[in-house]
Amino acid sequence: MGFFGRLPRLGYLLRLCITGVFYALGGLLVHIGLPGEGTSLFGLLCMFFGSGFVLLAFLMWWFATVRRFHDMDLSGWWFILALIFPPIITLVLCLWPGTRGYNRFGSPWY
Repeated sequence: MGFFGRLPRLGYLLRLCITGVFYALGGLLVHIGLPGEGTSLFGLLCMFFGSGFVLLAFLMWWFATVRRFHDMDLSGWWFILALIFPPIITLVLCLWPGTRGYNRFGSPWY
């Protein structure tokens, strides 16, 4: 049985939307904190928290993608392919149905 469990298509799509919000917020904070003439405490705090949001968004995408692969009865190591071709693999994961019933990663999420 897999450590992460399974995630159906709709759950994956919802997590991608949440991940996009975190990534956009992180990017906005990093952009606000970019040093211009000098570096202020506010700028450093924005860059720190923005980087944290971007890292959190990456980890959320990683875990959701591994769980989606598990729903398709594939190993989480397929995530390496998602790192190489992110748009293509993400589209496939959103459209390809998971296995019905139980598989080696557990019961269906829904």
